[in-house]
Amino acid sequence: MLFSSMKSRPPRPGQDGFTLLEVLAAVLILGLAYVAVLENFSISLRNIDKVRRTRQEVFAELIAFSGNAKFTGDVSLEPDDKEEGVLFMEGEKYKLMVVTSDNGEMATLKLQPIL
Repeated sequence: MLFSSMKSRPPRPGQDGFTLLEVLAAVLILGLAYVAVLENFSISLRNIDKVRRTRQEVFAELIAFSGNAKFTGDVSLEPDDKEEGVLFMEGEKYKLMVVTSDNGEMATLKLQPIL
């Protein structure tokens, strides 16, 4: 009968707690937000996989297309050279240009149509 003799005290000002209903509502809101975040990650992973597959398909097409291209001219392309050879693709004639950055650290190839 020890418990029956204990009386509940009224809460002191500033020490009010949360009701069970408030805690359940907060857990529900946090759970919905968690589900939304996980779904967003899932969609992002699917998009990353799509980009990877598309990139592989583009590279495969590029390799197949380059097999049909005919290159004439000097085979060695030095970054210092401004122009090299001529490329024929699908009946069109292009000049293959080496383009370098201002500081010379980066170089890329550019196809310039010959009219």
